[in-house]
Amino acid sequence: MSKRVAFLGPSGTYTEEAAILHDPDADHIDYPSLPDVVAAVDSGEVDEAVGPIENSIAGSINDIVDSLIGAQNARITGEILLPIDVCLIAPPGTSLASIKRVRSKAEALGQCRKFLSTHLPDAVLEPFDSTAGAAASLADEDGSVAALGPRRAAELSGMAVLQSSIQDRKNNVTRFVVIGREPPERTGVDKTSIVFDFDREDAPGLVYAALKPFADLGINLTKIESRPTGAKIGVYYFLLDFDGHPEDKNVSGALTELQRHTAMFKVLGSYPRAKLPQA
Repeated sequence: MSKRVAFLGPSGTYTEEAAILHDPDADHIDYPSLPDVVAAVDSGEVDEAVGPIENSIAGSINDIVDSLIGAQNARITGEILLPIDVCLIAPPGTSLASIKRVRSKAEALGQCRKFLSTHLPDAVLEPFDSTAGAAASLADEDGSVAALGPRRAAELSGMAVLQSSIQDRKNNVTRFVVIGREPPERTGVDKTSIVFDFDREDAPGLVYAALKPFADLGINLTKIESRPTGAKIGVYYFLLDFDGHPEDKNVSGALTELQRHTAMFKVLGSYPRAKLPQA
């Protein structure tokens, strides 16, 4: 039986593209939200899932981070770096001059501001639930409406790509995580993601004391971020990504020292570091 891999739907999204890249032979199942994607793995409804966790321009995707913090069984088991190529999609035969409205996810609209302001300065921008949904909705519109999204969304909806690579920054990359229940074997080229909060009120030097062991033991921190815990204003979770695996001696030492300062500590996953695909 094929592996069941969940992704944030509908079909035709960048997340589906990442899921296919992860396992082209799997049975790919779309879910309506990132919490639903994580929950499907957590409950055992699916074997794995793929979801976006960070974009090089827009930053972190909080829904998946919060869901992983609260998950009982789901953990990060891998990562995928996917260059984002945003296309202007419209019904076949549409010209730029005829486009009066452009719809897509708010993130995609924001990533294409320069193109839109230069080539479609008078077009009304319409936020949509997904890039694929925006492309599919064009079937009910005339040639005055266009969408922004991946080439696959245009193909699935029978629409034309008027122009590709219209994102403002050509190095636009989204980092997706593979979510599973069983931790992968240590490879020697690993990354670890953790979350923690402190066992006392904020005080000078608290964050420094928690992070100092990583510098002392030569561990490269690749990402540092804080998220509200929801308990009260000014109380945060801290999320770290760093090179290494908890089985590495220096990482083990740093985590032991870190936990001396924390009230809650959780390893969200240790997994092989991804390489950016070559063009």
